[in-house]
Amino acid sequence: MIGSSPDSLSSEHIVLSASSELPIPAPLPKKGELTAHRGALPALTGIRFFAAMYVVFYHSHLPETLDQHHLHFGAMMIRNGLLAVPLFFILSGFILSYTYEGQVARPRGYRRFWEARFARIWPLYMVSLILSTIFNHTTPHSPLVALATVGMVQAWNPFDMKVAGSWNFVCWTLSTEAFFYLLFPPFQQWLERRRPWVLLSCLSLMIAIAVAGAIGSINYEDTRGLHGIPLALVHVPEFIIGVCAGNFFLRYRTRSPEKSAFPLRGALTYLACAASLCLLCQPTVGLARWTALSFAMLLYGLAAERTMLQQLLSTRTLLIGGQISFGIYLLQWPCKAAMNQLDDLLHWNSMPLRFVLDCIVLILLSTAGFYLVEEPARRLIRSLFARTQGEPGRSRA
Repeated sequence: MIGSSPDSLSSEHIVLSASSELPIPAPLPKKGELTAHRGALPALTGIRFFAAMYVVFYHSHLPETLDQHHLHFGAMMIRNGLLAVPLFFILSGFILSYTYEGQVARPRGYRRFWEARFARIWPLYMVSLILSTIFNHTTPHSPLVALATVGMVQAWNPFDMKVAGSWNFVCWTLSTEAFFYLLFPPFQQWLERRRPWVLLSCLSLMIAIAVAGAIGSINYEDTRGLHGIPLALVHVPEFIIGVCAGNFFLRYRTRSPEKSAFPLRGALTYLACAASLCLLCQPTVGLARWTALSFAMLLYGLAAERTMLQQLLSTRTLLIGGQISFGIYLLQWPCKAAMNQLDDLLHWNSMPLRFVLDCIVLILLSTAGFYLVEEPARRLIRSLFARTQGEPGRSRA
C-alpha cells in the first residue's frame, strides 16, 4: 500500500482460533503511541518494493525498447505497471484491517486512526510537492487547487478530474488513500460485527465490480469508462477487497503458517503469483482486469502460508526496500526531472544507463527520505497527538 504499512511493529503475535468467529481483543497501545500493532507480516512489506518499482518501470521508455527487440510480452507487462496501483490499494485495506481491527470501535478510536495515518503519510507527501516545484516546475494553477492538494482531497472532485494530477501527478493516489482512511473506521467497525457469509459476500461483490469495470486500469489520457477515472470513489472496491481479505485472514489464521487454513500448503501463494504474472502480460482492459482477484489471493497467501516466496520477500534487504517504497513512489517524478537536467549537462546517450542511474538515485533519495523525514516526523507527530490526548483508553467496546 502506498503508505499503508503499520506505523510500528511489535514482536507480539495476536492470533485467532481457526474455528472462532469472534476476534481476540486487539493489543493495547504502548505509552506515547496512538494505536497498538500486531506482529509483522514481513512478506507484505517486501512486496511493496516490487510494486513501487513496477510503477517506476511503467513510467520509463522500456516498453518501446523491448518492442524494438520483439519482446512484446515483456513490453506488455511493463505497460501494465499501472496495475501496481490497485495492488497498493488492496494491500492498504489488508494491512489496515489487520493492524487496526478492534481499535476503531469508538469515535475516539476514529480520531486516533486518522491522526496515525496523517503522521504516516503527510510529511513525505509535502516534501514531494516541494521537490516537484523545484525540479518539475509544477505548481497548481489556482490557490484553491493548491489547498486541495495540500489537504489531500484533489482526487475527490468528479467535476474536474485533471485537478487530481496537478503538482505531483502520482499524489492523486495518496488523495485516494485519504478518502479510504475517511471510510475505514466505520466500515471496519461494521464488518467486525458481521458473520463470515456477509464478509465473503462483500468480498465477492467488490471483486466482481472491480473486474467488470476494469477499475484498476487507469489511463489518465483516456477518460472512457470507469477505468479512465483518477477519482477516489471509483477505487473504493479495490480497498474494500483488501479490508475484507484482511478481516477474513484475522478470523481464520492459525498460530503457525505451516498449518494454514488453506488445505494445500503454499498452493494458494504460487497459484496466485503465477496467475498474476500471466494476467499482467495481457491487455490492460482485457484479461488483466482479473488481477483484482489474483492480487487479493496473492496477498492472503503471503500472509497465511510459509513458502519460499514468502521467505524471499521477508529478507532484510526487501524489508528495507518495502520501507522506502513510499518514497520511491512519491519521489519518482521530481527525481526523474532532476536527473534529466543532469543528463542535459553531461549528454549521456545511453538510455539503459540513464534509467539505471535514475533508479539508483531514486532509491538513495527514498532511503534518505525514510530515515530523515518519514520516521522522525512520524514519531514526532504521533507523540504530539498522544500527549494532547493523554494515555490511550484501556477499555474495549
